[in-house]
Amino acid sequence: MSVAQAPVSQLKDGISTRIDALRPELERIGRDIHANPEIGYEERQAVGWLTALLREHGFEVEVGVANTPTAFVATRRNGTGPSIAFLSEYDALRGLGHGCGHNLIATASVGAGIALADALDRFPGRIQVIGTPAEEGGGGKIRLIRGGLFQEVDAAMMFHPDTRTQVLHWALAVTHMHFEFIGRAAHASGDPEKGINALDAFVLAYNGISMLRQHIKEGARLHGFLKEGGTAPNIVPERTSGEFLVRARDEAYMQELVQKVKNIFQAAALATGCSVKLTFDEDPYSDLRNNSVLAALFEDNLRRLGIDPVEPVPWENAGSTDMGNVTHVVPGLHPTLAIAPADVPGHSQAFLEASGSLRGYQAMVDAAKALAMTGADLLADPSLVEKAKAEFRRP
Repeated sequence: MSVAQAPVSQLKDGISTRIDALRPELERIGRDIHANPEIGYEERQAVGWLTALLREHGFEVEVGVANTPTAFVATRRNGTGPSIAFLSEYDALRGLGHGCGHNLIATASVGAGIALADALDRFPGRIQVIGTPAEEGGGGKIRLIRGGLFQEVDAAMMFHPDTRTQVLHWALAVTHMHFEFIGRAAHASGDPEKGINALDAFVLAYNGISMLRQHIKEGARLHGFLKEGGTAPNIVPERTSGEFLVRARDEAYMQELVQKVKNIFQAAALATGCSVKLTFDEDPYSDLRNNSVLAALFEDNLRRLGIDPVEPVPWENAGSTDMGNVTHVVPGLHPTLAIAPADVPGHSQAFLEASGSLRGYQAMVDAAKALAMTGADLLADPSLVEKAKAEFRRP
């Protein structure tokens, strides 16, 4: 180890010790968030718990940034140097709770921010923990991008629980569509000829989507559900509604698929005599851009902790995240750490249990350490920030 490397190595040892000391507080908040799931833009308790801890550790906290009541930014600064942001997610899945492990993401980023901010007296810069609501549909990070929160950020980092530990992560672009078919009710036996069946329109549309799936590019995904399909078996269904997601490996092809899906729904309305209303959630989620500079630093720090990541398979088991949008405006890092066996599906009861397990909280601690250590590398050697930015600027 060179003389220049020694202070950074000592700093990383201190970060590890600091996060171990923080673990009881972090785990307590993580368990509270897990036991009290709040869906997107309703995460008031989670925000209160997380920001209270950040304030206790010297952060200036602003809640309600970007006109979003459950978004926050917490900042500690000393002098001029790299600006590093750790992103905290805390929303739950509708109907399932924390089956995506956001309770662990929230506390890992807060722990990383606190531990790294304590080093600002040695290596100047700015550390932020940015609270990003509504990742599970709603696009909280997109609102924050629009609100200018990332304009002065040099690197944005977070981790995600998974069944594999890997430093590179791929995520699909996605858009969220809501549909509503309107027909006409009638007695299904006495006056069927007077009815217009909105359920038939959905069935036609669903079958059209199923046929389209045969002819889409690898990695693209079309999936959704029927929320409202009728009121009684002896009434011709007057209204059906539901949601669909359209995903692809890049936003251009996603938009091409969106137009095809629109055509299918409109054709189903025309064939049945229904009217159809299609609406879309704000902006789509973008694909996620990996940054190899940040990923290599994170991998070295994982190995420092005795954790060996697996070799990633591009696009395998890919979902979507609004972190993708962030990686299109600043260099980003979005690795995964395993909290469950490989056969456990995400967004399931088994993954919900894993996100509240001892293994889950150990992964949270390990992620906090590796994230903070990666931040330490950037603070100690700002040229690494410039290398990450240079890669980000390349097409």
